[in-house]
Amino acid sequence: MTDIIDQTDGASNILLKAPPISEGQEISRSLLVDGATQPNVLFVTYTRSAADCVQQVRDAQVGQIGVITVADSSAGADGATTETVSTPSDLTGLGIEIGQFLSEWDSPIHVSFDSLTSMLQYVDFGTAYEFLHAITGQVYAADARAHFHIDPSAHDEQDVAGIESLFDATISLNGEISVRTRELL
Repeated sequence: MTDIIDQTDGASNILLKAPPISEGQEISRSLLVDGATQPNVLFVTYTRSAADCVQQVRDAQVGQIGVITVADSSAGADGATTETVSTPSDLTGLGIEIGQFLSEWDSPIHVSFDSLTSMLQYVDFGTAYEFLHAITGQVYAADARAHFHIDPSAHDEQDVAGIESLFDATISLNGEISVRTRELL
């Protein structure tokens, strides 16, 4: 995983293209905790419980942990600040919650967004694109690092390519791991 961390060094926003059941969770964990001294970790999830998210980094040296669950009103998780956005299509509310964590925490901040595939079940592509454009800008402005999960087999290739254009780096898991980065200004 060190090679992936090295290849994505300097990227603020990373798209992780992987099927839902894959080694994507291992790569996600590495992106969250490797290469930074006690990062503050924020999970944004449509698909997992807060406790499951916290478990992913439980044995790592991290600072604060935050979890924003979407449409999951289950209990929070020990050791984490949890917030809930009750409506899956409420991207404004979700953006406000993400922005609050980013503005209140000091660097380093690492964010895991799971998953764009789930989000796209509730909003159209154009709305999702605008939301992601705003959020990736917030991540960059906060000097944070974020990775966003997507299952490319669940979407039209053109939509995936459009979303991919918003990211500094893309990690693809399709049998083999490949990393593509764009030149950063």
